[in-house]
Amino acid sequence: MTAVTRDPDTPYTFSNDAPTGSEMLSALGATLDEFTTVRLLQAGVAPGARCLEVGAGAGTIAVWMADQVGPTGSVIATDIKPQFIPEHPGLTTLQHNLLTDPLPEGPFDVIHARAVLQHLPERHEILARLKGVLAPGGALVIEELEAGWSRSVLASPDPRADEIFAAYEKALTAILVANGNDQTWCRKVNNAMRDQGFENVDTQGWQGSFAGGTGVCLMAYAGSTELREKLIESGMDANDVDTLRQLALDPRLVLRGILMLSTIGRKAR
Repeated sequence: MTAVTRDPDTPYTFSNDAPTGSEMLSALGATLDEFTTVRLLQAGVAPGARCLEVGAGAGTIAVWMADQVGPTGSVIATDIKPQFIPEHPGLTTLQHNLLTDPLPEGPFDVIHARAVLQHLPERHEILARLKGVLAPGGALVIEELEAGWSRSVLASPDPRADEIFAAYEKALTAILVANGNDQTWCRKVNNAMRDQGFENVDTQGWQGSFAGGTGVCLMAYAGSTELREKLIESGMDANDVDTLRQLALDPRLVLRGILMLSTIGRKAR
């Protein structure tokens, strides 16, 4: 079922309402879901579990969790713009702003947030609030990204690809940081969880590689399309933006994936 409350202003750089919003979210899932599901199984997603997915995006992980927990479990998926989350009999979808709305009532056995807290300056406070709705012994799974576009090109038909993707990283970083994004947060989550009393804190990483028109290449295409004018304002040459978009769809391009660090911590019993 879907419960819609209102249309709040988004604090995020990328918007689900953008023409490429669905494409960006789908590419994110294609790039990261395989590893995320492994981590969630390790965290305790299983039949009968009660789970919360924060910032569900396209809903691929929320639907997967609903399938895993079965009829005896439950999954709540939240997003500030939840229009792409599909219907599922075991899934409740909430339009929700982490900065202003109370969290759904727990306790939850597993809480997952991917590429969410790094966008929010209030990330430490949100981490504490998420811990508050965990069941004793429950697991919080925080997965964050560390872009490395300047070091991502593995193969390309364009000899300037390294230079173009380096320019993209520089301009995109300027945009993200101006909006409150912490580019180093993925490496700080482990310590932040320990500081807040989480136990058995563990971090693992994932990247993979993807050809043009798939995975992380589509993320580059969607991001450079949505933010084209802002990238140019931040110093990237307009011709390079357009070349990057073309390269991102060329199957001869191969990019190393964006590094995702997945951190699991458990609330004390």
